[in-house]
Amino acid sequence: MRYLWWVTFCAAVLWGQSLSEAEQALSRENYDRVLSLTQQILSAKPKELYAYYLQGQAYLGQARQLEEDDPRRALLLKNARESFSAALEKNNKFAYGYIGLAEVELASGASESAKNHLAKAEEYGASDPKALIEAARVYTLLGGKLGTDKATLLLSKAKTKDPSNSAILRGLGDLWLQQNVLELAIDNYQKATAAEPQNPENFYRLGLAYAKAKSYKDAAEAFRKAIELDPGFAPAYRELGEIYYLAQKYTQAKENYQKYVTLRPELPARVRYATFLYLSKDYKAAIQEIQAVLKDTFSLTLQRLLGYSLIEDGQYEEGLKALQLYFDRQKPEKVIAKDYAFYAKALDKVGKDSLAVVYYAKAIEKDPKLGADLYPEMANALNTLGRYKEAATALEKAIQYTNALNHYYALGRIYYKLGQTEKDSTYFRKAIEAFTYVKDKKPDLVPVYTELGRCHAMLDPESQAGLAKPFYEKVVELAQAEPTKYANDLKEAYAYLGYYYYLKEDFQKSYDAYSRLKELDPQNPQAAQALPYLENMLKKR
Repeated sequence: MRYLWWVTFCAAVLWGQSLSEAEQALSRENYDRVLSLTQQILSAKPKELYAYYLQGQAYLGQARQLEEDDPRRALLLKNARESFSAALEKNNKFAYGYIGLAEVELASGASESAKNHLAKAEEYGASDPKALIEAARVYTLLGGKLGTDKATLLLSKAKTKDPSNSAILRGLGDLWLQQNVLELAIDNYQKATAAEPQNPENFYRLGLAYAKAKSYKDAAEAFRKAIELDPGFAPAYRELGEIYYLAQKYTQAKENYQKYVTLRPELPARVRYATFLYLSKDYKAAIQEIQAVLKDTFSLTLQRLLGYSLIEDGQYEEGLKALQLYFDRQKPEKVIAKDYAFYAKALDKVGKDSLAVVYYAKAIEKDPKLGADLYPEMANALNTLGRYKEAATALEKAIQYTNALNHYYALGRIYYKLGQTEKDSTYFRKAIEAFTYVKDKKPDLVPVYTELGRCHAMLDPESQAGLAKPFYEKVVELAQAEPTKYANDLKEAYAYLGYYYYLKEDFQKSYDAYSRLKELDPQNPQAAQALPYLENMLKKR
């Protein structure tokens, strides 16, 4: 009899340890470990109700890491529901079963059903502080006045029953964090760390609150403390990596993310790591990581990110293929404006300008705020296609977002082309307006005077009125300081001035201008033809 008692006692201790280990694994997001442990427990002891709860929570954790339209997510939610329901079939007053079902309903968007389950959890868990704390956690997720009030009430009830339980302080911290009252969230998490200084979960939560408050130094210290207490605490490495990324310490950020992925090699962790690599502009590493993952499983998020990374890395053809596969598999309503923008950029780079224009338009239609960046790109593509009127319209729309000088400058050049192709001086006048705006804002910009000279020359094709003269003279004045840099502007200016003065029979000034032109361009045919004649005319005088 003593032997049997001893065996029973040892088994109970072992199951208790396994449950505790499963709880610890759950807090560290090691969901596979939770499922393995709970399966072992339930195989030997199928009436261990709390094991069903932990099992269901592991399925929920895995589901939360997946995209909403991922078919695996629905399956995981179904598994979670079945785990919680299995516990309730064995005891329909098991509070944790209702807590779990409430969380499944919330994840499925059925908040009213979640409230009904939570009401039963309150009823059957009224005497269990731990159940009250868990129910408060789900009420916090529910949000709104009801969620906040209920969570506060349940945590208060739990405190009267177990005043020293630091989980109550964590729960209060979660509640304030959810409401963005960061000072109170931090205060409660700090109290939790003081009450239970060996629990890494307390420091992890404190780090999250500091990070949200943008106290990054304090956040990093809290995450490092969590890791010191438990080197296997995977989420702390992830969040510490985020902090280093925000601080632009990319080497340390990458190191922590690599540790995170080593501890959590599941798809969601690798998706996040690949995203980090992309955001830190390590496109080659991002491509390598994404392609390695996609060999084993398909992820729409990673397929999109692969396309982005390839395009940023200058692999435009491969980027187009990657995004085309993404478009083929993604629901049209799930495609975002940025997807179209990247696709348009790659099309533009490979010379498919007509199609690029279509996708620039799609991106802007999806998110008009992108117009500031995309209308100029669209204008470039339209300009390449010779669709100058549409290019001008695109630049005019870009200017509605920002009065950037480069937009006005580009618009002036488009109007100049329109004036040439349409044989309509109206466009030259519009070009002059655009270039004048640039000139007034940046009066030392040499090329804008060249452009103004060209436009005025088109309005005075015989150069009799000398409309372009003051602008080309300004080119000479400003460009002399850097003649090599502005050689082409100076050549054009001297060619105009030489011809203008020739018409006015001011042969000396004409000779001087053509001489300067020849210095810049010894083989210039205009100077070669004019200079001997001018020399002869000057000799006659």
